[in-house]
Amino acid sequence: MSLFLRSRRSYATFFTIIACLSVPAGWADHKSNTIAELRAQLEALTARLESLEAQQQQTQVAVKANSVDVAATKSLSQSAIASNKSSPAKAAKSKLKYDADFRYRFESFDIENTPDRHRNRMRARVGVKATVSDEMLIGFALASGSEDPISSNQTLGDNDSSKQINIDQAYVRFQPAGRHTDLYAGKFKNPLYRAGGNGLLWDGDLRPEGLAAQYAKDDLFVNALASWITESKAGDDILLLGTQVGIKSSVFESASLIAGMGYYEYTGIEGSAEYRPDNPRGNRVTGDGRFLSSFDLVEAFAELKFPTSFGKASVYADYVKNLGADDYDTGYTLGAKIGLSDWSFGWAYENIEADSVYAQITDSDFGGGGTDSEGHRLSASYAISKKVKLGGTLFLNDRNVDFGTEQEYRRFMLDLAIKY
Repeated sequence: MSLFLRSRRSYATFFTIIACLSVPAGWADHKSNTIAELRAQLEALTARLESLEAQQQQTQVAVKANSVDVAATKSLSQSAIASNKSSPAKAAKSKLKYDADFRYRFESFDIENTPDRHRNRMRARVGVKATVSDEMLIGFALASGSEDPISSNQTLGDNDSSKQINIDQAYVRFQPAGRHTDLYAGKFKNPLYRAGGNGLLWDGDLRPEGLAAQYAKDDLFVNALASWITESKAGDDILLLGTQVGIKSSVFESASLIAGMGYYEYTGIEGSAEYRPDNPRGNRVTGDGRFLSSFDLVEAFAELKFPTSFGKASVYADYVKNLGADDYDTGYTLGAKIGLSDWSFGWAYENIEADSVYAQITDSDFGGGGTDSEGHRLSASYAISKKVKLGGTLFLNDRNVDFGTEQEYRRFMLDLAIKY
């Protein structure tokens, strides 16, 4: 187009010159006026052509810009389509979280007046958590073991028989926005705090069944639990109703302190004709197998975590008193832990009198499980990698301290634990 405009301008100039040269002699008097008029017309025509040429150049620039915009829009559209195609899978994956662990354990027992025993055990667990909404999550987990509520270990042997798998967790968790609260319903991990992870009141494998709530804001935390111990068709149910109130605060610049108190009541358990345990595990019972005491427990706990020149360390204490018992009603634990690079070490001393706690769900390893025992627990472990750990635990305990025939109880456990 630009070339065409230049050509027209050249032709106009050419014909104007020819016209001037072709003027007859009789028109000589008007020659000067005619040339002036033609020159003016030529200048106007030239200006018009230049204006058209400028407009054409602007049009070409606009066309090129539009082409770029169209290409960019097409590219973005294709990217959006590709993103939309993959987003459902990504969204589904982000809403599901899996975890699993496996532990192989070798155990050796040396119990006074009892033949020595050696056994191999395994524990396998797998779980999934699914996000339903910003405020709701459901969880489900399976574990090896038996119907024992405080152990998911499975002893190897019995002619290579198939092993049992149980529902370890099945719950819904609700987190109201802006309330600093978690609400649970179903079968879930114990929401009650255990100082140093000790098992004075609750074994680490315990999965309460019922309702729970956790509140935490700033330095304050509150945990509450309502769990069904037994459900009866003919009589009253036995429930565990408990609450903890505590603080978590920074102290001494680089240390942190967790401390609090708890109260736990086992409703209707004293003298219950509906619930008579096959094995009281240290708790006192009447001649017909009914619990001699009720269990109204008051707990005080504290744990101090602090750095050292060797590594992170902690000391902790837990104390419990059963207000529902007349005697043999007290238990306590004192312990310490330290981490040295890939190594960790621990020590604890525990004394748990016969009716200080409900024996069915206390630590299953210390003193062989249950109450009426005292002694030390020593542990060491080495992290082979972030997911693989080798560790050992030694129990130097005395059991049947309050009642029965006192026994020395020695137990060693060697564990290979793998997490996924």
